[in-house]
Amino acid sequence: MKKLIALAILAALAACQTNPWTSDNPPLPPDGPILYSCADGTQLQVTYEGDQALVSIVGGVSMALPATGTNYYSNGRYGLRGAGAAAQWEVGRRAPTSCQGG
Repeated sequence: MKKLIALAILAALAACQTNPWTSDNPPLPPDGPILYSCADGTQLQVTYEGDQALVSIVGGVSMALPATGTNYYSNGRYGLRGAGAAAQWEVGRRAPTSCQGG
């Protein structure tokens, strides 16, 4: 009986705790890197700095993409469109993939 009461108390306490990172719109850093998770499984770390985006593909290469338009950065092979919580990642002639920052 004591075990059941203890488990019930623990379950009630766990239900009261909130985790700010599980909200629908987690806060993005005001400066510094943004971590993007893309629909195709690609993970990016991006720092927007002046007229370029510094991109690191998790488990892959890093590069500086110059701005080539409003919220568009490209070096001809790789492209990143958007900023903040939503972006699109482009590689070569493949269709762009949607990415969510967080």
